[in-house]
Amino acid sequence: MKTFKLIAVCVVVMLVGFSTSAQENRKGNGEPPMKHLTEEQRLLLQEQQELMKENREAFKATLSEEQLAILENQELTKQERRQALTGTFTETQRDLMSQNRESIRAIKEQFRNTITAEQRQQMRSRMRTNRNNSDAGNELRDRMRERRRNK
Repeated sequence: MKTFKLIAVCVVVMLVGFSTSAQENRKGNGEPPMKHLTEEQRLLLQEQQELMKENREAFKATLSEEQLAILENQELTKQERRQALTGTFTETQRDLMSQNRESIRAIKEQFRNTITAEQRQQMRSRMRTNRNNSDAGNELRDRMRERRRNK
């Protein structure tokens, strides 16, 4: 009887240990995403996000009523909306998009130049973990896309 209790306790302890370990792995390594970045790197990322937001708002201000209607059309998939919208761009809008892409590329390159090999490895590891954990979300997203196409 004592051996049975001992085995049962061992099994319970192992299950609890595996469960806790799995939860920690699912959340990544438990540290905030930007913990391993320097202050300069955080500022560069923040600058990039602000620039993207400003560019997006400036671009949206140039859209016509017809283009806004395309953007708001929920019957189209995201890709179909993008194709329909890009077909209606004026030369000015194309230039603005190109300038936006170039400025973002420059900031990304500046950020890449500040990253150490260790930081790059940490980022890759985090991305792999997130990619592996988001498989279920991708399946759901794919099913929803398929339903929209079938409508």
